[in-house]
Amino acid sequence: MTTAVTGNRLLILWLIMLLLTLVVALSPGNTGNMLLWYGLAWAATLVKGWWIIQDFMELRQAPAFLRRILQGWLFITATAVALTAVWQ
Repeated sequence: MTTAVTGNRLLILWLIMLLLTLVVALSPGNTGNMLLWYGLAWAATLVKGWWIIQDFMELRQAPAFLRRILQGWLFITATAVALTAVWQ
């Protein structure tokens, strides 16, 4: 049994992350409900970061403590950036 992620799965994840990036990047800039777009960007960042940590960094089989530290860092960093954008 191999623990490595297959090339097809990585390609599909990469394409989905590219699509998420395009959706956020091409979102309307000055609409009335910017909080919705900030939330979408925050959620896309968390999903993409999770996939990067689990699959591209191949930490799916790493000790739980290490994964939790990286996931915590991702959540704190993404939340801090999103809150800074909301309250600027």
